[in-house]
Amino acid sequence: MKSLRTAIRNMLREIPIDTGGGCSVSKAHLMAYLIRRYDMRSTLDIGVYRGRSLFPQALAHSRYTGGVSYGVDPWNTSEAVEHDNPKLQGVLDRFIASTDFQDIFESVALFRSRMGFEDHCVLIRKTSANAISYFREKDISFDLIHVDGNHDAGRVTEDLRLYLPRLRPDGFLVMDDISWDSIRPSYVKLRSSMHLLYERMDGANDYAVFRSGGPPRDGMLLKATLRFVGRK
Repeated sequence: MKSLRTAIRNMLREIPIDTGGGCSVSKAHLMAYLIRRYDMRSTLDIGVYRGRSLFPQALAHSRYTGGVSYGVDPWNTSEAVEHDNPKLQGVLDRFIASTDFQDIFESVALFRSRMGFEDHCVLIRKTSANAISYFREKDISFDLIHVDGNHDAGRVTEDLRLYLPRLRPDGFLVMDDISWDSIRPSYVKLRSSMHLLYERMDGANDYAVFRSGGPPRDGMLLKATLRFVGRK
């Protein structure tokens, strides 16, 4: 685990965190660890932005599983607008007005190429609602889904409605920003329908890890391992 975490930390030094989003090294390592441990072949990142959560998945696929991480994001100003978090409205509005999403998309595509991830990372420049047809037509399902797209309550609900049916039995769901008022209802609903393995809400970390189906056979060990990986 140490070599994987070191590689992720070094890679994420090149990808900044800002108002538009970010993924801590510990969270990125946790997802990459799950990919490696369960030999995952297909994972999904909804809400790529600069790629801090997507590229650690691609790294794990490249090194260990030969799988693919799919990144879905429209990289579009109008689609980034959010309305359901009034406490942050001013900050979010200023961020959107000052952000060149085309430039960010190009930087993500360039980083993918520079890292040699073309065979392990597919960028889909569409909204999650429009991208679902791509996965349905190709009959692609996922071992892990990371949900961190538009944070308005309706959009989060829609992401879960569209993509949970494409999560494989015993697959993992990582829900970001679970403390946000607009996301909390979806988080509460997930707790009643999925198995909560781990959650963290402090500093740069605000997320929960769920598993479809019942508790895994190695549930106690997995929970302990996730606490160790997520806290480092």
